[in-house]
Parts: sequence; C-alpha cells; structure tokens
Amino acid sequence: MTTRRSRPKPDMNVVISDVLKYGVLASAIIIGLGVLILFLNTPQSFPSTTSELLAMNYGKPTLDLSQLLSGVASANPVYVIELGLIVLLATPVARVAASVLMYAMEKDKMYVAITLFVLIVLLFGLFVVGPIEAAA
Repeated sequence: MTTRRSRPKPDMNVVISDVLKYGVLASAIIIGLGVLILFLNTPQSFPSTTSELLAMNYGKPTLDLSQLLSGVASANPVYVIELGLIVLLATPVARVAASVLMYAMEKDKMYVAITLFVLIVLLFGLFVVGPIEAAA
C-alpha cells in the first residue's frame, strides 16, 4: 500500500498579501526609476512651471501599448512612470484573480462565482469604460 503525500495548501491570506506586497513594491521601483531618469536626463520639452505643465497636458496617459513599450525601451521617464502606475493599478486586479484561483483550489464554487464576477466588473471598468471616458 502506498501512501500519497499531498502538498500543503497555500494559505490564502499569505498569497493575497504577497500579491499586494510585491505589486506595490514593483510599482514603487518602476516609478522611482522613472523619477530618477527624469532628474538625471530631463527632456528639453519638459515644462519648467506647473502652469506650463497643465497647459500643455504633458505626460497625458497613452492607451497605445506599442507606444508605451517603445517609450519605456527608450528610457523616456514619462512612459516609465506610466508603466509603474499601470503596475500599481494592476495589483488589486491580480489580487482578485489570485482569489479566484485560491477559491477554485478549495473547490468553493460560490466564492469562485462571486469573485469571478468582481474580476469581470473590474476588467470591464478598466478596459471598456475607462477608455471610453478618456476619449470623451
């Protein structure tokens, strides 16, 4: 007779806490890197006063992924900071996604359904409502 060893189930609170902790840490590092690049290599087009900054809408968010990635690849500080903010916004979404997986591992169908609904509402708000509002 063989005994079957089962892996210990990961503690849901620890997993959720790690997702939030590492998401915020990654975001802070990326934003800090963007600010460091901004101070070390300020673009010539960078406004010198706050009123100029607001008037020219400098650093407005981009909805174009290829433009964002090329901006990050060229070490443009505005795009690096924007990437950090996107990581920060994605952190709670990743937390909800991790919750769906954890509830699925526990075979808790009701909480999977509820959390999946929350995830769908979050994603709908980010990718459908957000871009519509930004374009208006």
